[in-house]
Amino acid sequence: MNRKMRLLVANLLVLMLLAGIMSSASAEPTYVEQINEKQNEMQKVQEELEILDRDLEIIIEEYNFARVELQKTQEKLRNTRINLSSAVSKLEGQKNVLNQRISNIYKNGEISFLEILLDIKDFNDFLVRLDFLRRIGEQDADLVYKFQRNKEAIETIEAELEKLQSEQVLSKEKIESKKKEIERTLNVRNNRLASLSEETKELIRKENERKAQEQARLIERIRGGLGNINVHVEPGTVAATALLYLGVPYVWGGETPNGFDCSGLVYYVFKKHGINLYRTSKEQFVDRLNLGSPVSKENLRPGDLVFFGSPIHHVGIYIGDGYFVHAPRTGDVVRITPLSDRGDYAGARRYI
Repeated sequence: MNRKMRLLVANLLVLMLLAGIMSSASAEPTYVEQINEKQNEMQKVQEELEILDRDLEIIIEEYNFARVELQKTQEKLRNTRINLSSAVSKLEGQKNVLNQRISNIYKNGEISFLEILLDIKDFNDFLVRLDFLRRIGEQDADLVYKFQRNKEAIETIEAELEKLQSEQVLSKEKIESKKKEIERTLNVRNNRLASLSEETKELIRKENERKAQEQARLIERIRGGLGNINVHVEPGTVAATALLYLGVPYVWGGETPNGFDCSGLVYYVFKKHGINLYRTSKEQFVDRLNLGSPVSKENLRPGDLVFFGSPIHHVGIYIGDGYFVHAPRTGDVVRITPLSDRGDYAGARRYI
């Protein structure tokens, strides 16, 4: 084989080798492509979880509202039962007085109008005795009238009691229904996470670690006045109190330092400052008692409440420079978040 032929064969072998490599490369994804695929899967999962978390937040706030309504009904029931007991006791007293009066009349006989008038001495005496007879009649009539009115009042209270007991049953049924709805949605969320590939779970774990480290650095910068963060929280303020609960786990229906949901955190913090807000984010935003006033996004101050969603289903406490403290979602903790991270900002109210 001459030199030219050997060169041609070598070139053919190189081309065949390259073709094999290209074929293999097209058949199997590269490492970079695999990473991108897993990241895309993670992003898709996070988007699904965000939708589930939004639905959960709405249901949880409806559950909180139902609990508050039940508490109000139970308080009315307690007061109504007290009123009923008092009215019944009063009625028994009136009944005893009437029974005694009837017994006296039966035993002694009714005072004769003629007997009293026959013994009069003069005209003035006549007038006195006539007034006496009138008063006796009025007293008896008044006793009967008061007895009847109190009996009617008891019937009204009993009707109100029955109505409140029905409302209590409905409230309890609604709470149980919402509770089951929350549990179903949580199961869907947990099952979705459990169905992920190990590689995607690892990516999510690393992403959560990154966020936790980022949060720790942010807290350090805020508390130490480091960097370009312009957050200056005054001691003793609502914003300062909210920062005390960073890291407390999210617990749906929670309103104590053992665990908070979004409106539970706000409710608890403001209560410590002597302000009794509504329990749910929607009610806090509507503010039917006019405890606060609306404020524009441009004029936010530390301690203002910031609301999110349509319908309103999330709330946090603004601390300045575009940051707020809130209890975000199931599986998370109370944390600091930039307002810019939320695309569903709905408004703000100032309560102090």
